[in-house]
Amino acid sequence: MKAVESARILVVEDNRDTSALLRDLLEAEGYQVESAATGEAAFEMLERAPDIDLIVLDLMLPGMSGYDVIERLGGLPHLTEIPVLVLSALASASARIRGLREGADDYMTKPFLPEELVARARTLVTTRLLRRRTREIAALGQIAQAALTAASPDLLLHRMVEIATEVLDADAGLILLVDERRQELRVRAAVGLGDTVAGMAMPLATGTAGEAMMTREPILIPDGAASDPRVTNPVLRREGFRSLMVAPLVIGGAPLGVIEMARRALRIDPRADRPLRIVADRVAVAIEQARLESEARELADVVRRIGEGVVVADADDRIVFANHAFLDMVGAPESETLRDRVWTEFLSTAQDVAAIAGQVRQGSFQGEVLMIRRSGEPRPVLVTVSTVGRPDGQGAQRIGVFRDVSQEHELRFRVIREQKFRTLGSLAAGVAHNINNRLTPVLGWTEMLLERLAAGEAIDRDELAHALTVINQGASDSVGTVRRLQEYSRPNRLRGPEAVQLREVVEQLLALTRPQWDNEAARRGIRYEIDLRMDPAPPVLAVASEIREALLNILENALAAMERGGRLAIHVRGEGDRALVSVSDTGKGMSEEVKRLAFEPFFTTRGSEGGTGLGLSLAQEIVQRYGGAVALESREAVGTTFTLSFPALAVEAAGTAVFLPVIEPMRILAVEDEPEVLDVLRAVLSHAGHLVVTAASGREALALFEAETIDLVVTDLGMPGMTGLALAVELKRRRQVPVILLTGWAEELDDKNGAPVDVVVAKPFTRERLLEALARAVPDRVR
Repeated sequence: MKAVESARILVVEDNRDTSALLRDLLEAEGYQVESAATGEAAFEMLERAPDIDLIVLDLMLPGMSGYDVIERLGGLPHLTEIPVLVLSALASASARIRGLREGADDYMTKPFLPEELVARARTLVTTRLLRRRTREIAALGQIAQAALTAASPDLLLHRMVEIATEVLDADAGLILLVDERRQELRVRAAVGLGDTVAGMAMPLATGTAGEAMMTREPILIPDGAASDPRVTNPVLRREGFRSLMVAPLVIGGAPLGVIEMARRALRIDPRADRPLRIVADRVAVAIEQARLESEARELADVVRRIGEGVVVADADDRIVFANHAFLDMVGAPESETLRDRVWTEFLSTAQDVAAIAGQVRQGSFQGEVLMIRRSGEPRPVLVTVSTVGRPDGQGAQRIGVFRDVSQEHELRFRVIREQKFRTLGSLAAGVAHNINNRLTPVLGWTEMLLERLAAGEAIDRDELAHALTVINQGASDSVGTVRRLQEYSRPNRLRGPEAVQLREVVEQLLALTRPQWDNEAARRGIRYEIDLRMDPAPPVLAVASEIREALLNILENALAAMERGGRLAIHVRGEGDRALVSVSDTGKGMSEEVKRLAFEPFFTTRGSEGGTGLGLSLAQEIVQRYGGAVALESREAVGTTFTLSFPALAVEAAGTAVFLPVIEPMRILAVEDEPEVLDVLRAVLSHAGHLVVTAASGREALALFEAETIDLVVTDLGMPGMTGLALAVELKRRRQVPVILLTGWAEELDDKNGAPVDVVVAKPFTRERLLEALARAVPDRVR
């Protein structure tokens, strides 16, 4: 019986006669036979050509023994599946058991019957081939599954490359698809090559890819691929791959592109042609199926949203189709098609155009933008734009759906603004109460110390230190309270999402709002018990002020639900890869109908009490904006629990160590119209070793700047006659000098957005922050 497939067998035998006999027997069965006289020689052959289907191994070899060969095979992943038939003169039971235990698949003793050897070899080879076929069939199943479940064409292509790389034992793989418009092959997915091939394109009809597409046949380069002139892919040549397989992706006789598989150190067996053809055929079918499904989804989406403004545009955003709703939205007559107009021309700002273009290149965009009608009237619109393949497969196109939200927009923001003003009013009362409490010991200790100093009374050092500590703490607490109110009333719109600890958000929110709750509860003769639990929780990616606003809306609902007082429990914790904060109350709870409508905009059960119905809706919108979710549990007459859940940041950035920089002495011009602040500024800078020249106005500063040699200027922002920014412009016009700006609204400025200053420092400042600002302004003077 001849072998079904020409399998390759390696005979490792040091006896020439026995080796020749084995070769004759196995070649007579149709096998390809390679021979090695030692274990070392066998591994040299396997390194060059590892695609062996059976090893017939003698145990008593010169140098490396047969047992050593078996052990080494087991430690090499790409060789461990090769079956081993031991053929040895060692006939004892212990020798056979050791050989099988070491990893041999079968054991025969010399002398042997030729028919038995051939039968056992055929069994092992057949098992090896069946495993290979099983692996190929499993790969086809994986390709079919990926075609059904991939979320996008790009993810599908990437999965195809992963499967092909695995089944063909390759180190790297690529799928390149034809771009007819540009007449080139473009890399759409790659594995094992890092980011070096992203977006790479090659001309059609060149190199191995062009040859494979033209002949519709695979191309195998078993060795020397990196130097083969047919290989024109620069990445494959640069990476020094040893062998290469290229197969065309063909549907209906037309090539879609190619799939390329490369190995770094191993040769490719010519028998890889068969599995390569099978995989390439299945990949091509999956790509075509994904394209057809994409077209079907596109059509269904357009039909479903036809009542909204709908635009179909090409890859350059030129309109191919616009329905009547979109024409009305932009103020164009129905007789006008807008064909070949760029639809982004109707957006109000270049920032909107850039934001949409950046996200559409990655697949899709969804968000609110401002469109301008031909009459000049602005109109807020909710836009969803997706990039999909064209029905004819020639490139990509955009599908845009537009919904006019101008009326909702106006009503929503009016209500939000009124709600925020009411909230700020109540917060201001709590802040005043808080600051009064903090300033009471400050004023008390200050008056007492001044009186005792005026009377010439000696003050104990420990008592003085205690008094100064109380004064410093009271002032710092007051600053923190004011800052929290500033952040709430005018959050920094320039800062994007960053690592936020929910524990800190909750603590800041309670510090800002709890005094007002306590005052209101005392006025009504009730009491709120606060149960605060802070368990370890990972940071989340968000804007802290927005998370505070979401929590404030939920806390206000919880307190309103406890009309006769009760217990408010806040629990921060981490669960798996999520960070959670729960807010529970012992109020009146919600019915099933109220729970169903709780997050609907403008739904409220407190309309007579001034409720707007937007608090929970806004809270949910903020949480979902950062990939989170809000869960609601409630029972009537028992209470309600809201749980905010956010995805955790994978890594929390380590904090930077605080240090006081040592700076070479400088001549500094300090400009401040408040004498007390100017005095502190002069004292801090002088104590740091600098010579300080002071001015109370911008005009006085300019005169001193002309008369003195000034190394650096520190100026206040708000001064009569000339602001700090105007002074900085005039100073730098006369001579380039570093300028540090002091202001109570540092968040409104950014020393990187074109302001004529080098560093912005928020008031009130500490000595550490001021010296750190000096180091940033003149880094070449830092020792």
